[in-house]
Amino acid sequence: MGKRVTIHDIAREAGVSAATVSYVINNTEGQTISEETKNKIWHVINMFNYKPNVFAKNLRSSSSRLVAVCTENNGHLYKAEFINVLEGLSASLRENFDLIFSAPPFGRISNADAIIAYNVTKEKFYEIGNCNYVPLIAVNCLVEDRLFFQVSADYEKLKRKADAYFEGDYSFVCLNPADSALKASIERVFESVIFVDKGAQLQSVKQRNILTVNSIINEFFKNTGKVVLFEDLYAPLCRQAADCVHKALSREPFDVHSYKI
Repeated sequence: MGKRVTIHDIAREAGVSAATVSYVINNTEGQTISEETKNKIWHVINMFNYKPNVFAKNLRSSSSRLVAVCTENNGHLYKAEFINVLEGLSASLRENFDLIFSAPPFGRISNADAIIAYNVTKEKFYEIGNCNYVPLIAVNCLVEDRLFFQVSADYEKLKRKADAYFEGDYSFVCLNPADSALKASIERVFESVIFVDKGAQLQSVKQRNILTVNSIINEFFKNTGKVVLFEDLYAPLCRQAADCVHKALSREPFDVHSYKI
């Protein structure tokens, strides 16, 4: 779309009347509009980066943008991975962006211009979205909703590379995803998958040929006699997530919202 987004564009995409959109934007009293409809309208506003005049008085005067990063997993392996993600996002976001970490329970994140939900369940993703009407990007979480940007690994491409490298049997060793849909998609792609939650579980891995995308798992198996193919997906995932943040805040709508790395 090259033209300026209007309230009628928002109404059409949300499947409601322009009046309903106006009522929601202005928080008009006396209207019986369901929370589901309100949430959809706000997220369509988000998707099209529509800036109603009512928001003008609330625009932040600071030139910096604040990006909140949410995750819900605990444990040393997950924390180490998340540190890599934060470092990657910090390097990938351009100047004038600040990062903050938001831990569960998730609620309203004050002053956030955009939110990245990393490795959360689909339920938690929508919990975050229903409390925050700012651009929300799913990373390693399969929401499959065109209202939101989604960034995930291309496991089929990864499998093709591993098949060519090993020319035989191997196991994909990775952290256990929070999102059940993501976990199921990994299991569909690879013949042998070992999900781990704790470092101690790595000691029981018997397979000689190992594929992993986790730097901690890669380091663990070094000098153990195993053949390891390590594909660092953190850097490209973070670059794409950062690009989605820029796109979401650019005031321009985009047809493509799902990316595989």
